[in-house]
Amino acid sequence: MIKQIPAQIYKSETRGIFKSEKYNCFATFNFDQYQELSRLPFGSLQILNEEILAPQHCISRVIKANTNVIILPLFGGIEYKDNFGNAEFLRVEQISVIGVEEEITVEIFNPYEYENVSFLTIHFEMDTRYFKNYFQKSEINFTVRNKLIQLFEIDKVIGSIGIFDGRKKGFYTLKNPKNGIFVYIVNGAFEVEDRLLEPKDGLSMEKTEMIEWEALSENAVLLVFEVALK
Repeated sequence: MIKQIPAQIYKSETRGIFKSEKYNCFATFNFDQYQELSRLPFGSLQILNEEILAPQHCISRVIKANTNVIILPLFGGIEYKDNFGNAEFLRVEQISVIGVEEEITVEIFNPYEYENVSFLTIHFEMDTRYFKNYFQKSEINFTVRNKLIQLFEIDKVIGSIGIFDGRKKGFYTLKNPKNGIFVYIVNGAFEVEDRLLEPKDGLSMEKTEMIEWEALSENAVLLVFEVALK
């Protein structure tokens, strides 16, 4: 019998949902008024939200101190600015990594006249002993297929993304076996360690040194985060 590694699956249909005429938010973990015992943060990974903004609409939020924020557009592009003077346009195939040593206010704006935009916001709680302030925007090379592309390595977190053809396999080996692993499906379907994951599903695992997966559809995209456990 094949030994199955213990894991928790976060199905997309059970995410916390916040909807208004101009803004939708789907929270994988506890966020704002959505609080469930089964949706506690996973190690340093505190927030993973899919957000949708209507045309010409802006949202504002406060990000707490000692946080690293990842913003990853999924459709269209957004204008970002904060009260520290950072201002950037961020589009699909780009990612921003923002280090927040002290509390800041952030605004995200959809500049398009007729199109919604969607993006992921991901927050990691960091150890202040290693903390640095920064704002970094970088490109993602999606011409690379069927292997992981490392997006960032900050403090004790490593983030990667991969786009896979149908039936292609992949794997990730943890740099530190004491860490945990979190997988998030952006598009398509995967079998990850013998578990079916579909779009916007997540999976967390501990006590493993490597995970493997197989894409079950064309142009399937997944995110992989190696995070410090508490």
